[in-house]
Amino acid sequence: MGGLYSHQKVAKRRYLSRLNTRQDNFKLEGISVLGGKILRSFKKSLSAAGGILMLVGLKILLILKDFFIRISEIIRYNPLVRRVCLAVFTVAFISGAVFLVYFAIASPELPPGNIYESIDDMSEVHERHNYSTSEVFLSSIGDDWAVLTSLGNSDETGAGSLLQDRSIDFEYPVRPGETLSEIAYHYGIQYDFLAWYNKISNVDRIRFGTVLIIPSVENIQINENEYQSQRARQRAAEIAARQARSIEITSSSRPNGVDSGITVNFSIVNPPSNLRSYEWDLGDGRRSFLENPSHEYAAPRTYTVRLTAQDSAGVIYRSNQIYIDIPYPSSTVEQSTIQFVTLSSPDEYFVVNGTITRVSRYPDMEDVLDLSESDRYLTKARFKKSGYFGLTVLDRTGKEQFYSIFVSPIPTAHVDYLTTNSNWYRTQFNTGTPSNCGPASAAMGISWATGRYFPVSGVRQAIGWQGDGGTSFDELIRVMKSQNVNASLQPLRTAQDIRNVIDSGSIAIILFLTSGVRMSRQNPGTDLFGRYYNDSVGHYVVIKGYSLNGEYFVIHDPIPSDWSGNSFRYGDEISMMGRNRYFLVDEVLRSLRRNEMIVVPGS
Repeated sequence: MGGLYSHQKVAKRRYLSRLNTRQDNFKLEGISVLGGKILRSFKKSLSAAGGILMLVGLKILLILKDFFIRISEIIRYNPLVRRVCLAVFTVAFISGAVFLVYFAIASPELPPGNIYESIDDMSEVHERHNYSTSEVFLSSIGDDWAVLTSLGNSDETGAGSLLQDRSIDFEYPVRPGETLSEIAYHYGIQYDFLAWYNKISNVDRIRFGTVLIIPSVENIQINENEYQSQRARQRAAEIAARQARSIEITSSSRPNGVDSGITVNFSIVNPPSNLRSYEWDLGDGRRSFLENPSHEYAAPRTYTVRLTAQDSAGVIYRSNQIYIDIPYPSSTVEQSTIQFVTLSSPDEYFVVNGTITRVSRYPDMEDVLDLSESDRYLTKARFKKSGYFGLTVLDRTGKEQFYSIFVSPIPTAHVDYLTTNSNWYRTQFNTGTPSNCGPASAAMGISWATGRYFPVSGVRQAIGWQGDGGTSFDELIRVMKSQNVNASLQPLRTAQDIRNVIDSGSIAIILFLTSGVRMSRQNPGTDLFGRYYNDSVGHYVVIKGYSLNGEYFVIHDPIPSDWSGNSFRYGDEISMMGRNRYFLVDEVLRSLRRNEMIVVPGS
């Protein structure tokens, strides 16, 4: 019985153990299922929240993008806002720099304390230990920070050592940060004498490691007279150079033949009787030392000629500048039979007594011309697009005539509508140097008023222009009046002031800020609306027309660069970019540098 009972107890414990294990497993499975449901619900919630946050973020980014685009357009097209932003950024930058400097000096968080505290530490240590000046330490708590070395017990600090033997010359290597004047001061020498003694021509360019010879006291005294004598001669030469007298030169020229350039003869107007030497800068890298030289010029460009002379007393004479203009053959009046025609809208016809045989850049003329209304007597052509076109016409006698046709993209009033010989491009071709917008505009004005070509170099010479781009309304008017042009300065307040000038057959020269007019949105060779260069300067242009809807001025815009190196051409293969640009009236009026204009009447 005992054994059976004992066996039953063991069996019961095993059964109960398996029962408990099975119940635990059921509980764990239930917890696992519940946990899985909770995790899936949590993941769905996170996914939904993430999607919502992403949509909100994208919306915020779009709003910010639109905001910054609007701000950039306001800054780009409004000069006043741009100036204010520039001022704010400048003030913020300067304020930040000042704060950083102050923080570096006065902040108590920089090791070791700050500069003021470091100096106090140094003073306390010096007093406590009675260090000499050669033993002063600038230190932080517990660590050596820097060691200052000085000149023994001397009261002076700075370059060099005053304990050097001064009875003989000795070498001194320049240390980082030292200047010649500092070294000379600490050895009791005039810095220009030290420079002369070491044959240093530029005292501002001595470098670290340069070995100087410090003269002995005896050598300073021995060389003093020679130094003073040479210095006096240099001063006399400088004074003479500053007081150089003016002399006037002139020139005459003769052609060497077709496409062979010209020969120019130079001479002095009323030369002083005692001139003994001459140096002519002929503008092409060559020089002449004759009194009245001659020189040949062939390559198309503008050459600047000047003379420096000296008389028997050593007085220097410097001349005015002469500009020799060699135009490109294709742009000379004598060799060019090009007729310039302006059509004021795409609906206007080009009528010619002859047959159109070629359109530049168009192998098939019908791609650009509608000739359906032509007959046996006249060619009546309408252009299918606006822009510039070069046409070759064969007349009834078999002679070819070339036409440069401009077709306005919108209906306009052009001052040169009835003029076929006005080559606006010619006046600024080959200007020779940057920033010629003022002289180029004046040259165009003279050409418009007189019907003859007047080179930009002639305007520059009359102004006395030195190549820095600086010209004024008064100078431009003075040059035009010298060519018998009745130019006048008139107020410019509204767009109607310009329209009245154009309607009277005159043109207007204005000065405006280029960044105030928007850029062309597409290729400027085909998109004539807006400027085609990226800068922000004061700029002269000629206004020669306006759109009939009142929105645009028609501008002749001489780009501020050398036209001989400017490869931009319109479709007629002649006209430069800048001819007939369309600027918004409001942008031009807002960008004016002066509320005045130079009015030039037609011939």
